[in-house]
Amino acid sequence: MKLFRCFSPRLGLLLAFGLQFSISNLPASAPVDLGQKLAYVRLHRLPDDATILAAAWSQPALVVDLRYSTGDTAHSLSANLPARPRWAPLFVLVGPATPPEVLAALRERVPALITLGLAAPGQMPDITLAVAPEADRQAYDALDSGASIDSLLSEKIAKTRFDEAALAHEHTGEAVQEAKPGSNGAASADAPPAGVTPPATPAASPPPAATPAEPKDAVLQRAVQLHRALLALGKLPRG
Repeated sequence: MKLFRCFSPRLGLLLAFGLQFSISNLPASAPVDLGQKLAYVRLHRLPDDATILAAAWSQPALVVDLRYSTGDTAHSLSANLPARPRWAPLFVLVGPATPPEVLAALRERVPALITLGLAAPGQMPDITLAVAPEADRQAYDALDSGASIDSLLSEKIAKTRFDEAALAHEHTGEAVQEAKPGSNGAASADAPPAGVTPPATPAASPPPAATPAEPKDAVLQRAVQLHRALLALGKLPRG
């Protein structure tokens, strides 16, 4: 954790920057390149996925997703996994279902291990995110359902839709307002005679149904942001 404690105050500003990715949609269990020598692996079940971890173990920086992994995790890690260098961080995504023994097994091999995720009884990640458990699970499942990594990490700015029907309705309302008697009590020249009911204003078409927001994986997003911040602060080698 020395690597984590040496962050400067600029880290908060760097974490606020948006992320831009161009990553193809790869199987959730395969190692995914997140750019700038950061890899991501998701372990669904051990020991079945142990070979995936072994294949990505030599990456300079690695994200291991153990939020919803199952199986004999403590004894499934390859015995020949070497210790990682002190400058090679391992970001481990954890959740309430993550068995503590797997973290203990990883810590034996990784001096610079940082856990991120939701707090749970008996488990307090190094970086705790205030994310609803159902939202975290939805984002996690989205990748397995075919969503791309970049869609789960990138933020899109929502823009208010102002369609033609709403615009016509606004102009109709302004015209009716102008036709009402002024402050001096005089009626407009275009106002209908007394006793004559003006035609009803056509109702505007209802606005289109809002498109459901794409799930965002806040836990994985924070791990990538943290890696980028460490690079920007010169805490990780670029070569």
